[in-house]
Amino acid sequence: MGSGAGEIMTTATTFTIVCPQTYFNKVAVIKAIRTLTGLGLKEAKDASEVVGSPQTFSFSPSLFTAYAAPEIEIENQFRTLRNEKVEVGARVHQILEGLRKLGSDALLQGEDELANEILQLVLVEKLKRKP
Repeated sequence: MGSGAGEIMTTATTFTIVCPQTYFNKVAVIKAIRTLTGLGLKEAKDASEVVGSPQTFSFSPSLFTAYAAPEIEIENQFRTLRNEKVEVGARVHQILEGLRKLGSDALLQGEDELANEILQLVLVEKLKRKP
């Protein structure tokens, strides 16, 4: 997701996760959920146990004001979740879908170079998200 994701997430007020059946490091997932949301231990643990269903949480960049580089810390927390196979950020998926549509529209209008650049961005982002 890179630095762009941090920018998206710091301006968003919510994010969505979908938890997998099992984790390699469940403690890391619970900690990341707590750090991102400000939830208590029990609430974050309960959230980590909801398998396969999207959950939306409030996100506040103000939780990260103590960090020298809040965007990097926020991205690190999302990376922790993704590394544990937690699907993160319905908003990002919506953005990628919008870019795909924009790329297709550009192709239809004969803007081959623009379409190619847009679709390459989408592909790179999708490849970064693959485990």
